[in-house]
Amino acid sequence: MTPQSVESLIAEIEAEDRVDLGGLALDEHEARSLMANHFCELDRKLAEHGLSIEARLEVMAAIAAHTMVENMALHLGRLRSAAGREDFHRWMRRHGIG
Repeated sequence: MTPQSVESLIAEIEAEDRVDLGGLALDEHEARSLMANHFCELDRKLAEHGLSIEARLEVMAAIAAHTMVENMALHLGRLRSAAGREDFHRWMRRHGIG
């Protein structure tokens, strides 16, 4: 695992599920690079502490799942805003919730 390989995989994922960085001071490439480097550094530190590849994968999966829950909560909060009420209901129907 290298920052470049992780960044490339992030770019492939984002090709189908764009990330809205809003008015942030960094672009998509910088954001991918920052997170790819962070994950690789985390993996390196976990390996240094003796975690097996399976244990490191499990930690990474837990981080990804936590981030997805947080992202969903933020997304739903934005959709629930007055300007996004119709989008919220459309999103719920699309996911079989409403």
